[in-house]
Amino acid sequence: MDKEQRHTTYRKFETVRVNGAAHAITAPIRAIQHTAHPNSVQTGELQGETNKWMILVLAAASSFMTTLDSSIVNIGLPSIARTFHTGIGGATEWIVIGYLVVIAAVLLTFGRLADIFGRKSIFMTGLVVFILGSALSGLAPSLLLLILARLFQGLGGALIFSVNVTLPSWCMTLFRECPSLS
Repeated sequence: MDKEQRHTTYRKFETVRVNGAAHAITAPIRAIQHTAHPNSVQTGELQGETNKWMILVLAAASSFMTTLDSSIVNIGLPSIARTFHTGIGGATEWIVIGYLVVIAAVLLTFGRLADIFGRKSIFMTGLVVFILGSALSGLAPSLLLLILARLFQGLGGALIFSVNVTLPSWCMTLFRECPSLS
């Protein structure tokens, strides 16, 4: 029996032709590495090895924070209005509205970018932008800068939301395909 194999790598996928098979089998590289080198997976030689439960906790916590942040500001609006010497209506409402409008406006675009550039990079960028937007919101010296910081924070929230639903299921599928990674 001929054991010849040809490997070709395309981005995150690798095709393998075994014994001149008519079609290529496409799978994530980690699964291919597991089948080609099962001992290297068990000894932890694969780079970027992650814990599926840590990914789930991180996704759940970020989802909780972005959702909480969209509604908790409503409770603080009277205090924010007093701090900046404005009324509760008008410009102060843009603190909440701007955050939600930005998320709604760019969510689908960021979902497509996640398909192109990868879920992890979009998710991590979203965490950085969201945390930076939160810090800028807390340090804002004027109402205008607070609204702009919330708009920026909305970009981070949209980046997180765009992959947050698929990230845990994608990781669980990856670990199901290659059980020795868990």
